Amino acid sequence: MYPTAALVGLSAAPLWTSKGSYLTDSGICSILTLVILLDQRRIASRDQISVMLRNSVKLLISTIKHMRHINQLLLIPMTIWAGLELTFLFAQFTQAFVSCAINAKYVGLIMIAFGVCDSIGSFVFGQLVKVVGRWPCFAIATLISYAMIITMLVWRPLADQIVVLFIIAGFWGVADAVWQSQTSALYGVLFTDNNEAAFSNYRLWESAGFAFFYILLPRIRTRITLIILLVSLSVGISGYALAEYRWQTTEEKEKNAKNNQVSPS
Repeated sequence: MYPTAALVGLSAAPLWTSKGSYLTDSGICSILTLVILLDQRRIASRDQISVMLRNSVKLLISTIKHMRHINQLLLIPMTIWAGLELTFLFAQFTQAFVSCAINAKYVGLIMIAFGVCDSIGSFVFGQLVKVVGRWPCFAIATLISYAMIITMLVWRPLADQIVVLFIIAGFWGVADAVWQSQTSALYGVLFTDNNEAAFSNYRLWESAGFAFFYILLPRIRTRITLIILLVSLSVGISGYALAEYRWQTTEEKEKNAKNNQVSPS
């Protein structure tokens, strides 16, 4: 072993020297390539900065003004719910039900099950909504979410019941496919005249749900979290039902008005 150690020791110096030279040369070449070949970003002028600020202020004002619409106000609870339910899954479900009750090594596998079911659900509901409409898809997601929340309220996880966690995560992904994709599509349908402000509100209130739960979850028990989810889901789906009813009523009135104009007197 001594001759081998001596050989390795003698060869280490030129090896590390070569590595250092290679990295140095590569770094210099990369910098020269960026400086010479790539377009230089021009420093924004004061006029450009002022235009950007004005556009940002306009978007902020239009976002606030858009909350005067009744349908937007009705959709706020469901939009917040979309942030709450994802935050619960990532922050508390993985800790309270998987890491503590079973084993932390299964967190990745269970989240893979959630992601796969979420992806499949997004595709399936995207096709299903064309056939049966929006409200049946939201009804399915609501029933699934209620079932999963109630299951977690009454169930006490054991080490040999890991399959149940995969089932909960999978169904949660199916429901989340509706809450994320179809809620976004709903905003696009209900607010065709002002999509930019509508989607700004969508991201604003969903992010509010994320922030609220990420701050609150470390300070409350899991049972309290599940009760908050039940209340939030109930309020959110009620607001959606009213917004959907108002939109369909308006569409029918406009359709009847057009038919009356076209029909001969």
